[in-house]
Amino acid sequence: MQQAESVMDENIIPLIQEVASQFQRSGSDVQNIQKTIQDIRETENLRREMLHDTRSLLQKMSRDLQLSKSKGSREHVDPGSLKHDTEMYEMDRKKFAIAKNIQNLDQDVASLEAEVHQLRMQSLELDSSYKSGAGGAANGRNISPDENGILREDEAVLDDTEDILDDTAHAMAVLRLQLYRGLGIEMLENELGIYSKARVRK
Repeated sequence: MQQAESVMDENIIPLIQEVASQFQRSGSDVQNIQKTIQDIRETENLRREMLHDTRSLLQKMSRDLQLSKSKGSREHVDPGSLKHDTEMYEMDRKKFAIAKNIQNLDQDVASLEAEVHQLRMQSLELDSSYKSGAGGAANGRNISPDENGILREDEAVLDDTEDILDDTAHAMAVLRLQLYRGLGIEMLENELGIYSKARVRK
C-alpha cells in the first residue's frame, strides 16, 4: 500500500510542475495584452490630438477665406474688379490646397488606423495564446475556465477595446464630413451608400 502511494506521489509532482509553468506563461500573456491595450489607447489619444489641431487650423483658414470673400464682394463695385478676381482666384487656390492637406491627413489617419488594427490583431493573438495556456492548466487540474474567471475578464477587456475602436471610427467619419462641409466641399454617396465623389460649392 505504501509503495502504491509513493508511485502516485511521484506522478503528481510532474503534473503540479506542468500546471505551475502554464500559469507562469499565462501571467506573461496577460501583461502583453495589457501593454497592447495601453499602446492602442496611447495611439488613439495621439490621433485625437492631431485631428483636434487640424480641425482648429482648418476652421481658422475657413474663416479667413470667408472674410476675404466678403471683403472682395464689397470691393466688386469698385473699379479695381481685376484685383478682386485675383483675390478670389487666390482664395480658391488656397481652398484646393486645404483639400489636398485633408487628403494627406486622411492618409496619415489611415496609417494610424492600420497601426491600431495591427495592435488589435496582436492583442487577439495574445488572447488566443493565453486562453490556450490557461485552458490547458485548467484541464490539468480538472477546473473549467469559467470557474477560474480569468478568461471571462480578458474577453470583457477585448470587447471593451473593440467598442472603443468602433466608436472612434464612427466619430472620425463624422469629423471628416464636418471638415469638408466647412471648406465648401460636399461629399456625394454612390448607390452603395459610400462617399466616392466630392463637389466643391462656390
